[in-house]
Amino acid sequence: MQLPLAQYTGTLTERIVSAIRAAVQARQLAAGSKLPSIRQFASLHGVSTFTVVEAYDRLVAEGILLARRGDGFFISPRQGQRQPVAPRQPQKSIDAFWLIDNRFNPADGDSQPGCGWLPADWYDADGLQRSLRSLARSGAPTGYGDSMGWLPLRQWLAQWLQECGQPARPDNTLLTEGASQALQLIIRVLVRPGDTVLVDDPGYCNLITLLDMAGARVIGVPWTAQGPDCQQLARLMATHRPGAFFTNPRLHNPSGASYDHATTHRVLQLAEQHACWIVEDDVSAALASGGPGPLQALGGTERVIHVGSLSKTLAPTLRVGYVVAADTVIDALLNHKMVSGLSSSQLSEQLALGMLTDSGYRRRLQKLQQRLLAANLATRERLEHLGWQLFAAPAPSLFLWARPPRELDPLALTEQALAQDILLAPGILFRPQRESTPWLRLNVAYLSEAVFDFLATASQPLP
Repeated sequence: MQLPLAQYTGTLTERIVSAIRAAVQARQLAAGSKLPSIRQFASLHGVSTFTVVEAYDRLVAEGILLARRGDGFFISPRQGQRQPVAPRQPQKSIDAFWLIDNRFNPADGDSQPGCGWLPADWYDADGLQRSLRSLARSGAPTGYGDSMGWLPLRQWLAQWLQECGQPARPDNTLLTEGASQALQLIIRVLVRPGDTVLVDDPGYCNLITLLDMAGARVIGVPWTAQGPDCQQLARLMATHRPGAFFTNPRLHNPSGASYDHATTHRVLQLAEQHACWIVEDDVSAALASGGPGPLQALGGTERVIHVGSLSKTLAPTLRVGYVVAADTVIDALLNHKMVSGLSSSQLSEQLALGMLTDSGYRRRLQKLQQRLLAANLATRERLEHLGWQLFAAPAPSLFLWARPPRELDPLALTEQALAQDILLAPGILFRPQRESTPWLRLNVAYLSEAVFDFLATASQPLP
């Protein structure tokens, strides 16, 4: 049913909440009935999915709705009513927005070739335990800590980044709760509602969501196997005059591709020509080998804001990211960081430095690179044998951007996989406007024999 949102006052979110609340009170929505999915409701009423997410969340908090993982949202049973409860297995479902709308959390037994992280046994658990024991002996921090982040870690990072040619100093390096918080802070500083920003297409789905929530006008820059299409980038910058271009230049998520030297120089040239900030999301820098270095090493802090992460190679539980930028930008980011959380976790930062300064760190990092490259090559060989098309050259990347044969619909393929407890990531999730695409993102560390068997069956020609 379509609700009369115009009859109610307040923000759009408040009008949706009021309309659903009134429909429940008038018994137009029966107890136990299922509401449209977030995507369906947004399409029916011509509103943003993020507005619907906020409205549904408020109604869950009020007790008007129940959220069932994987199933959707339901009208809560009215007080005093008893309803029979039957045993049921969680029902997995999918549409183009399943990852965003349902915020899907996989069950323990699910295969996860669509996920964005390494398996637990690929991380240095022993190194983390050693760092924990060392910190326990010296005494764990109990205060808030420095709002810029723990100074010894900033000093270590500045020295390491200087070796890569970056103009990093302890006082222009801000530590954050992972790269996600770094991107959130940057968006708050750079982006206002209605501003035009450019992103990689395909690109990092969480970043696209953050920009949408900030009210930005998000435009995708098509990617090639060597980075963004610079002819299209030049046209888009000249036409739209964006304030920022958010890009992932090395071991790109989701494609696994990296900028080549010509693309690096051209992107920086265009950014200077059009006075556009480059926000360099370089979270896989420690795994990158060969090719051009970070954009900031050539472009400096006057035009490039560099975002990095230690969580990708140390341990996801250590939410440690960082930003290197001009002093004025760091000051603005620090103000927002202090308002939203005062400081980042000095405990995590001390544990991270303990792992980074461990005598075996560089050797283990090299082994991780080699393991990822071997998995990438082995996966490529098997997929190409099945007739799949691969986007980028081999690299020590977690991701492959792959296109199935015979025009298989990635959404249909993902739904078939869910029925077998296999979680894929259809490419539509990584497009700025969720445009249809025949590509998928695959995580080479999670491609088990069961996953390959499924893909082999799905790839067979139709009779």
